[in-house]
Amino acid sequence: MKRTPSLLWPVLVGALSLGVTGWLWQHEQQTQQQALRSNFDFGLRHAATRIEQRMAGYEQMLRGARGLFEASRQVDRDGFATYVDALLTGADAAGLRSLSYVPLLSRDHVEAHVAAQRADGVPDYAVSPPPGRRERIAPVTYIAPAPLSAQHILGYDPLSDPVRREAMLQAGESGRAAITHRLTSGPVPSPEQQAAFLMFLPLYTPGPPPDSVQARRLRLAGWVAANIRVEDLMSSLYGEDTPGLEVRVHDGIAVDDSSLIYGAPAHLAPPYPARFEAQEYIAVAGRTWTLVVRSTPAFERHFSNDSARIIAVAGGGLSGVLALLAWLLVTGRERAHAAARAMTRELRESAERYRRIVETANEGIWTVDAEARTSFANPKMLQLLGYGMDELQGRCWFDLMDVAGRATMEGEGGEQLHRGLAEQHEIRFLRKDGADLWVTLSTSPIVDPAGRYAGALAMVTDVTERRQAEARRQQLEAQLRQSQKMEAIGTLAGGIAHDFNNILAAILGNVSLAEQELGGGHASLPRLQQISHAGGRARSLVQQIVAFSRQQPQARVNQPLRPLLEDTLKLLRSTLPALVELELQATELPLRIDADATQLQQVLMNLCTNAWHALHGSTGRIVIGMDAHTLDAEAAERLGLQPGPHAHLWVSDDGGGMDEATRLRVFEPFFTTKPVGQGTGLGLSVVHGIVSAHGGAITVTSTLGVGSRFEMYFPLAAPPAEPAPPPAAEPAAPRGQGQHVLYVDDDPVMLVMVEGLLQRAGYRVTCMDDPRAALARALAAEPPFDVVVTDFNMPELSGIELVQALARSRPGLPVVISSGYVSDGLRADALRAGVRQVLQKEYTLEQLASLVHQALNASHTLT
Repeated sequence: MKRTPSLLWPVLVGALSLGVTGWLWQHEQQTQQQALRSNFDFGLRHAATRIEQRMAGYEQMLRGARGLFEASRQVDRDGFATYVDALLTGADAAGLRSLSYVPLLSRDHVEAHVAAQRADGVPDYAVSPPPGRRERIAPVTYIAPAPLSAQHILGYDPLSDPVRREAMLQAGESGRAAITHRLTSGPVPSPEQQAAFLMFLPLYTPGPPPDSVQARRLRLAGWVAANIRVEDLMSSLYGEDTPGLEVRVHDGIAVDDSSLIYGAPAHLAPPYPARFEAQEYIAVAGRTWTLVVRSTPAFERHFSNDSARIIAVAGGGLSGVLALLAWLLVTGRERAHAAARAMTRELRESAERYRRIVETANEGIWTVDAEARTSFANPKMLQLLGYGMDELQGRCWFDLMDVAGRATMEGEGGEQLHRGLAEQHEIRFLRKDGADLWVTLSTSPIVDPAGRYAGALAMVTDVTERRQAEARRQQLEAQLRQSQKMEAIGTLAGGIAHDFNNILAAILGNVSLAEQELGGGHASLPRLQQISHAGGRARSLVQQIVAFSRQQPQARVNQPLRPLLEDTLKLLRSTLPALVELELQATELPLRIDADATQLQQVLMNLCTNAWHALHGSTGRIVIGMDAHTLDAEAAERLGLQPGPHAHLWVSDDGGGMDEATRLRVFEPFFTTKPVGQGTGLGLSVVHGIVSAHGGAITVTSTLGVGSRFEMYFPLAAPPAEPAPPPAAEPAAPRGQGQHVLYVDDDPVMLVMVEGLLQRAGYRVTCMDDPRAALARALAAEPPFDVVVTDFNMPELSGIELVQALARSRPGLPVVISSGYVSDGLRADALRAGVRQVLQKEYTLEQLASLVHQALNASHTLT
């Protein structure tokens, strides 16, 4: 009878210890399960997001191809291939097999179309299948890069295939990109071909964008199409995927082998069961794809640990020890004192171990009572928050959370804890020094002996660096997108300036010749002078456009900023209405920067004009400010500048302000919030380009109903050691002595103007508009020409090629090259070819005679 009570206590002690061990093991299992689920969900969303981004990149490339056709009257086969080759060099083009041009033809125009393509270098070109009774035919006319099967693809009519026709008509009627159902990678399927699809983007006849389905049908002129192989697309995405995840992609919402476009079929899947499996629907160009992701044993091995097993083994062992001690305690009085001392020693050692674990843990441990007041925090937790234990003791942890975190833990998170459930949340705390602390808060409820909620135990992991890295990545991606947009508008501006320079050179030259022929006192001279004045202003404007595109250096001078601001303020006061208060808040410090005064004044004028428009015709206040500002490393990295002293300029207003969506797009080319016809959307893009070209940065903050503030930062420049001397006036070029000049240019207006200009300067001139004929004439001329002046950009033979051919047969013949846009690359090529002078064509009137004289009398030194 005595043995039963002696065994009861050891059994109860062992059971209680096993219960605690089981609870800890279950908690750890739940924590690992939640962590696995979180990593699985992240991998699923990450895969879906990268597919969406890559498809958006393909669509953007198609839009670029459509822009090529919209911006050009005629796009030939070589031009299309050159454009596509340049387009496909980026990393975002991975998986894109080729781009093609597919015009829409009526049956009556097919024969002429076929004849034109055969004449264009495709002798075997034919429409397939033959038109028959089809009223509309859409043959593949251009394709680049040309695959080995290009002869079979060229002329193929995708409208004859129901699957392709559905996507083409959808794109044409919607005005947006559309993709086909699952295809093989060619018009004629074969067993070795892989799953692919085509993406179509419609082309319309010139005019305003069609705003209805009927208008789009009537003005549909064809398509540009992208051939994308799914295997290549997916292979280019998984350089940074979550390990241990098996991915399948299905076309549509049905998940079966017939809709599978990527991954192993379901019946070929490995036999192991998947702990996690989920689907994600992706919207791509008018279609829905289903992304199926399942975990593998490698996934669980990668993200799991052995902590639960360690708890089970250690807890089981400790339970056995405690049961044995209890048995020894009750089995005999003779062992009572020895057992008590042994148990005390074991308990002290156990407490010491747990104390060391808690104090040296790399995670924060935080316990709170039922009112969420702090009862304990380990050293790591105190280090994370920056408080001492005496400051944190008894303080409610809600006081240290941000608004969103407090709402979570007082709402859903608090309810789960009171119900006895463990939870995990990402919460932002505020450290004692005011800095943000992002943590993963894994909480478990603490209950009293009666089973009532008595508080919570939280395991706290610092994830601040990860959150900051994600925010930085998003910021860098936004900066990259903005840079790409500004580069595109810069290229456009440079091209426009190149063409305008040719036009302006002809205008200014012919006006000058007309003034000389009419003589003084003629009634038309004032009008000609007005034309000359307007042409000069246009030439200055074109130079600003080239400077904005950052393709030509600016006239930057070391100068103080305050006088420039004061001059701009005077000009603005005379142009803005009296209702607008204009204020200058500028430091008296002598801040100097290297700047083009005209361009910087244009920046301030544009910003102040925008601020005036934001007032909507009512009273308001515009402030132009300037002070010195030293950027630390963090601020400099955010702005893309170097740390150190900078000049800080700002323009602020108290107008209507902007919402966040508008603020993020405010520097985009062609983006405007003004009504149609009242704004081009280029003003702030020009501002951004000029500031960037000066080595600075610009930011904007705005609040609806409060106003906006544009801030600019420019590196400070040291004062010059001594003022630069004023430029010496160039002496007038001496008259020629009848030397024979060969002038080559494909522009007939320039031929007439330059002939008159050089004849008046005393030269004998031969003008030719065909560079090949001019080369033959120069090689055969006896006596030879004294000097050759040639345009750089000509069809069939460029100016550099003409110079190289002359140098082989006529070494030492002086050559001057002129161009509407003179880049550093052109100067380097001209120097290597032996060119003596390079002329910017818009300065033909002022400089040509002088440069011809220098070429005839100077050594081979490029100027």
